[in-house]
Amino acid sequence: MRVLLVEDNATVAGQLEKALAQINGCEVTWARSRDGALDLVNSTFFDIVILDRRIPSANDVLDDHADHGWRVFQEVREAAPGTPVWFLTGTEDADFASDLGNDYGRTEDIHCRQTPEQMYRVFWKKRLNECLAKVREFDGHLREVEKIAITYPNGQLDLEEPEKRTIKLFARRFDGSSIEVTALSGGLSGSRVLKLMARNAAGAPLLTAVAKIAYLKAITDEASRYQGNVIRLAAGGYPSLSLKIEVGAGKFGGLFYGMVGTNVESVFQRLANGLDQQGLPALLKAITEPWDNGKEIGNLTVAQIRRRRIGDPAMHQIAGELEGIDTGPIEAVSVTAAQCCQHNDLHCANVVYNDQGHSMVIDFGDVGAPSIASTDAVTLELSTVFHSQSANLPQGWPSEAGMESWFDLDVYTQNCAFAPFVRACRNWAYSVAGSQQEVAAVAYAYAVRQLKYQDTNKVLARALIRACIAQLT
Repeated sequence: MRVLLVEDNATVAGQLEKALAQINGCEVTWARSRDGALDLVNSTFFDIVILDRRIPSANDVLDDHADHGWRVFQEVREAAPGTPVWFLTGTEDADFASDLGNDYGRTEDIHCRQTPEQMYRVFWKKRLNECLAKVREFDGHLREVEKIAITYPNGQLDLEEPEKRTIKLFARRFDGSSIEVTALSGGLSGSRVLKLMARNAAGAPLLTAVAKIAYLKAITDEASRYQGNVIRLAAGGYPSLSLKIEVGAGKFGGLFYGMVGTNVESVFQRLANGLDQQGLPALLKAITEPWDNGKEIGNLTVAQIRRRRIGDPAMHQIAGELEGIDTGPIEAVSVTAAQCCQHNDLHCANVVYNDQGHSMVIDFGDVGAPSIASTDAVTLELSTVFHSQSANLPQGWPSEAGMESWFDLDVYTQNCAFAPFVRACRNWAYSVAGSQQEVAAVAYAYAVRQLKYQDTNKVLARALIRACIAQLT
């Protein structure tokens, strides 16, 4: 158990640290001022914060005040909202305790044992034993979570401690003794998409889920997008949201989507095995038809479409990667474009299959409207070239010359091991777009965006940019 102890009195802090040290495995980090505590809150994962109200603003400054303790409390709520805070004060003030409960009262299932606990408490220093008893109780529940073993059947993942905690909390919620973790996608910007399989003490599978593990702000945002847009998709085209974890892991949380069976594989995996050559894009078109039905058609410049994928400041930063390509003419072109809700990150790792071969869309952090209607189809197709997991697909395609012929499917798909899939993606794009020029503009925006990443094939990205310029100008 990791405890942040914020207390300016070294004698009191020493007494508390000695008492907490009797809890096996308890690690106490001491901060003796507001600023010291704020630095730690923003840099370190703690299971709980024990906070004195009256502390100085900085070390060795004699300006202790209750406002400084309150500032730390508010920072925890902002920076690590899943972390409980317990005030430990020498000033017995019944109004403070009641005001805290009235204005900030919050009960949550902190340890996923289906029993709500208070996130914020007040203890009096002269009754220190009451606080220590609650700490021991808290530690007991935490130990039950930490006993859950995480295994990595496809290789170790470099998970942060709060990410592991979130995964274990999920397993605890369903009485799991261990949990298998496999990466589906992610790892960028503090966000991962994982396949989880919880097992009981006998090793039997309990349930399988696709999990989004991310900063709490992203978790809240995706949950809102799910309720506002994803549930409009065709039934069966997306998994049900079975659990949301927002406490117990500091600034991290998780969304857990239920899957049928114990196996989950992505389109990348199926393409690598020679499956899903043609049917999936048509199926995804049917799944997303409710979004497509709400589209509006109008005129947009290519620059306006490009800004949906990469803004002007980032475009300026990657100017050197263009290696002399003049994008001015294409950016000024006006095209007829359809706008509607899109997934906006529909690469081949964000479409998965369960044991029954049923496909579903996952990872809804970028879902929204208005987006350009052919975005998802173009993204799905081009992820077979530019996504990091495309390295697992048959190699040797496309060549630079082939990419420059992107609009001639006969030439472009030569030597492609999954040509029917590519053709089906392109047919989907043209069928939902406001015009063929829209598809070219979306492909251009996608290709330009690739230039800002370190691990993408920039030779092919530039070849696609040149192809789109030729098509549109």
